[in-house]
Amino acid sequence: MADLTSKVAVVQGMNTAMPTPTTADSPNWHLEQTTGNETSKASTLSANNTTASNNLFQVTGTVEITRLYAVVTDATTLANCTALSFDLYDSTAAVPVTDAAPGATLSGMAVGTFMVKDAAVGTVLKVSDNVAGVVTEGSSTKIFDQFFITQKTGANTYLRLTYTTTDAPINAEITVYADYIPVGSGTLVAV
Repeated sequence: MADLTSKVAVVQGMNTAMPTPTTADSPNWHLEQTTGNETSKASTLSANNTTASNNLFQVTGTVEITRLYAVVTDATTLANCTALSFDLYDSTAAVPVTDAAPGATLSGMAVGTFMVKDAAVGTVLKVSDNVAGVVTEGSSTKIFDQFFITQKTGANTYLRLTYTTTDAPINAEITVYADYIPVGSGTLVAV
C-alpha cells in the first residue's frame, strides 16, 4: 500500500509540473499507464423496501480496473441490506462484476465496514464487518481481482451498485473506490 501511495504521489507531482499528455510519448502518460488513476463516488442508499441500483462511474472505451473496494461511510438506517453487488450496466442490460445472488450482506453493519472485489465475476463481494478487528485476504495470493470493462457502442455504460432492502426506507452511504488504467483513450468518471 505504501508503494502505491508513493507512486500516486509521484504521478500527482508530475501532473502539477507537466501539462496533460496529448501523446503516448510523454513521461506523464507512461507513469499513468503503470500506476493508474483513482476515482471515488459516495453513493447514497435510499431505496424503500425494494431493489435499487445506483450508477457510480461512467465508462468510455475500455479501462482496466485494478482495485474495486468500498467503505460504509454512513449507517443511519442500515438494518437490512442484502444482495449487494457491482455490475456493468449498458443502459439496457446488466453484466455482473460480482455475484448478485446471493450477493453481499451489509445488514446491521457499522460505519467503517470494508468491502472488496477479490475474486472472479461469479464470486460474492467480500465484506469485512468491523465489529472486531478483521484480516481480509484475497481468494488467491492477491487481495484485488483485476478486470477490464468496455463501453457498449453508442450507449451510456456505467459501473453501478445494486442492493435489496426491506428497510422503509434505508438511509446509508457507501463510498466506492475504483483504481483504473485507461486502455487507449478509455475513461472512468464518477457520476
